[in-house]
Amino acid sequence: MTSPAPPLLDWARLEWRDGSPFAVDYGDGYFGSRDPQAEVREVFLDANDLSLRFAGAQRFSIGETGFGSGLNVLLALEEWRRHAPPNAFLSILSFEAHPLSPGDLLAFHRHLGLDDADSRALRDQYPAPIPGLHRIEFPGARAVLTLGVGEAAPLLTQVQGRVDAWFFDGFAPRSNPALWNTGVFRQVARLSGPGTTFGTYTAAGQVRRDLESVGFSVHRVAGHGRKRERLIGNFKTTCPGPAVHPVQHVAVVGGGLAGVCMADALHRRGVRIVLFDPAGIAAGASGNPAAVLLPNLHPRDPELNRLAIAGMRQTQALIQRLEDPHGPCLRLATGVAFHGISAHGQKRVARLLKAGPEATGLLFNPEGPGCAAAPHLFYPHGLAVDMGALCRAAAQDLPAIHTQAVLSLNPCDDGTGVMLETSDEQPLRFDAVVLANAAGTGGPLCPEQSAISTVMGQMTRIRAPFPDWGGYVATGQGYCIPQGGGTAWIGATYRRTEGATNHLGTDKAPLAEDDAANLRHVNWVPGLDEADKTQVLDQWVGERAVVRDRLPLVGRSRLDPNGRVLMTVAHGSRGLLYAPMASEWLADHLLGLVEPLETAVAARLRPSRLDIEASGD
Repeated sequence: MTSPAPPLLDWARLEWRDGSPFAVDYGDGYFGSRDPQAEVREVFLDANDLSLRFAGAQRFSIGETGFGSGLNVLLALEEWRRHAPPNAFLSILSFEAHPLSPGDLLAFHRHLGLDDADSRALRDQYPAPIPGLHRIEFPGARAVLTLGVGEAAPLLTQVQGRVDAWFFDGFAPRSNPALWNTGVFRQVARLSGPGTTFGTYTAAGQVRRDLESVGFSVHRVAGHGRKRERLIGNFKTTCPGPAVHPVQHVAVVGGGLAGVCMADALHRRGVRIVLFDPAGIAAGASGNPAAVLLPNLHPRDPELNRLAIAGMRQTQALIQRLEDPHGPCLRLATGVAFHGISAHGQKRVARLLKAGPEATGLLFNPEGPGCAAAPHLFYPHGLAVDMGALCRAAAQDLPAIHTQAVLSLNPCDDGTGVMLETSDEQPLRFDAVVLANAAGTGGPLCPEQSAISTVMGQMTRIRAPFPDWGGYVATGQGYCIPQGGGTAWIGATYRRTEGATNHLGTDKAPLAEDDAANLRHVNWVPGLDEADKTQVLDQWVGERAVVRDRLPLVGRSRLDPNGRVLMTVAHGSRGLLYAPMASEWLADHLLGLVEPLETAVAARLRPSRLDIEASGD
């Protein structure tokens, strides 16, 4: 285990002086002129020639060193909507050490007249002041923002990806030296490449010298408004670097939650995808009719908690996008109470309560509703979801879903692609292949799948004399998802399949003994303490793929040293929490875009961790 998570940040101290916003912590104003929008367009958008570059872009990345009110981001999105091709994708990276409170952010936006779809999306997804990277989606703009909360210098070291244009913003260098120094600019240079440009309001000599020292050419130009000068420039490279083979056409093998989320993430980034699954969408464990979205937290493991925060945000964003405005209703219940029924559960609750919700990303509320018979935690953003319906909704707009089986894959000798052999005996070439097929579901195997075990799980649908407890999900030793009308889904069993992998022939018929086990595990739930008053209505059985630490395997496979075969597998434990987030990370990783997870956090998912575990290190 690692050290405790860093504490929550304080909100920025804001004052309005003569109608203009002033940062008390920095002794400086948020804007350099009386016309902030004109300032942003000249100093950042025009300085980076964004209207022209957007018009020819397929995928584009912007980096910013001072988020503030988000004005730069929102005007960049406005420009992107106006000029970018229909299938283009924009990734924005920004940092803020002293974030505005939600109320101050709203006041800023009202002051600036910002109330379009993108500004509302920003306010709706605006994170708590939790240090780390937070992903915000702008579905209508085909864009995402990765917002780094905390000091830029250490956070930048944890960022991977490529940036095409920089906005060097933030308060004046004399007021904010932590943002304007060679340590920050070295990381900026690491994320830059041929053609990367920048614009900034400042013209300080030390900033110019620092930028030149890390490889930028810097030019003074006329400043905005009464400002005499400002700086623009571009990144100089002395070597061409390795040849880059663009990723345009990708195969995804597997039609469960991991596969459809992966295909959806790539499709939204303008990649042509083909999804293969002979059984169709959500035919296996992902057809679960009632899954629970619940974070997996630890009082002294901040990386695991960061995965939980990112996973909760990403799955909620996915559900919101698919439901809104006229999509299917995917949520079965809102709010999850975890009760310490067993000795282990009671110890877990006690440890998390002692650490406090601040230590784990404010994901639980110690005062929330729950059964008084046991100590509990309440997760207000937890959900119960029809996962099969979620998969089908995510796959609805995918351009190509094939039901032929993938028999084998072979990386091309030149390292630029992968050949797939399918059941119709016609080899197909793709720039990359993502394996999202669970163990035992056929298709090509990669070396990492030898570490995957399969687990049978049975859920039971019941009718019982439930009292009205508020409609939230009750979990502990087993879970109970209320359905209305006195019905609920309960479960689930967790029986390891003999032999670990490749068990398509396993008998998946429901078992009466598993119904009994499910009822026994939830006899603490109000209304289920008398078995003779409970009626079994239905069952659902699925086979799930897991590895020892119950985290998925996400990243490059050893099958191809050139990195054209990737995987997002073993989502059988908390797949609803991890699969959508893993897909976003893997898509950005494959395409060289800014990744939504810090490097140390993403390492917890990478398949190479199995090698370290096997070596005993």
